[in-house]
Amino acid sequence: MDVVLRYGSRSDVEALLPVFLDDPGAREKLVPVFARHGDIGVAERLLEASVEAGRLREGVPTGVLHAVGYLGCESAERMLWEYVDGPHHDHHEAMDACLGLLHLSCQGLRTEIAEALERHIGSNVFPEFLPILAAKTGDPSWLGKLVEWGEGGASTDCNGGLILGIALHGDAARAEFARLLWNPRWQAYGGGTGSDYWAYAGTRVLGLGISELYAELVAQLGSDEGPDKKRYCIETFTVLLSHWLDRRWVGLRAARDPDESSDAVCDLLFEWSSPHGDDSLIGLAGRALGHEDRLVTELHHLEAALRSEARHEMELRVVASH
Repeated sequence: MDVVLRYGSRSDVEALLPVFLDDPGAREKLVPVFARHGDIGVAERLLEASVEAGRLREGVPTGVLHAVGYLGCESAERMLWEYVDGPHHDHHEAMDACLGLLHLSCQGLRTEIAEALERHIGSNVFPEFLPILAAKTGDPSWLGKLVEWGEGGASTDCNGGLILGIALHGDAARAEFARLLWNPRWQAYGGGTGSDYWAYAGTRVLGLGISELYAELVAQLGSDEGPDKKRYCIETFTVLLSHWLDRRWVGLRAARDPDESSDAVCDLLFEWSSPHGDDSLIGLAGRALGHEDRLVTELHHLEAALRSEARHEMELRVVASH
């Protein structure tokens, strides 16, 4: 299904939509295909078949909420908001509803979004993805409020939406986002909580490529920071690199596709600048952590995967040239 998601077309949507509607619960992985390659007509068909009395029918995956919003179905706006701020909160429903609302105007929801944020600001645990809608209020002061929230009361088990919400403020957020990436308080490498994935999505939204992130990592490793901070920075960069290699579709129109090739990234990270010493990413990590450290081992694995992907990209270019 990853191949269809990455390289599919509207004809794939037409072929797969009846299959999905026959048993939505068993075919959840098809929903991103409809979002990425569908249009407003597909959204309306999904909505008609999947919703009854303003709620998803039993067995329909919550990703439909994300898809209909992503495809611009403005008529779904109120229903999506009810999943975010209604009386029966469910994490996955609210997450997908928030991701859907990101792609709608939300003009009629500005006040309600702001009021909901004000009710939760400073809380340790809260509807995790509500903060991604902060920019929809039209109030730029929410950028600073989200940063303060994340560095104050927010649990790192619940900060993925804060991380992405900061990035969604655009260029005004670049400095704060770069700072939070390397701040251990945010635990942006947290795979168990999903913070790492939403941090990666934030880099995509802001157009932060591997070259820029690597330059920041090198600066951190060259600073006077202690070994714990340097370990944190290496771990954060490693998970971001892993997500970059995976190239998973993030389902955000604001997230630009990476334009760096695997070959270029390999050269940047893993080639020595001279034969007299290893100043590659692995060399830097080895000196900071010890050459037997698990993160250094993981970087060796990522190097092998990147070189394999680089060969695959070269083969595709050769095929395309004939």
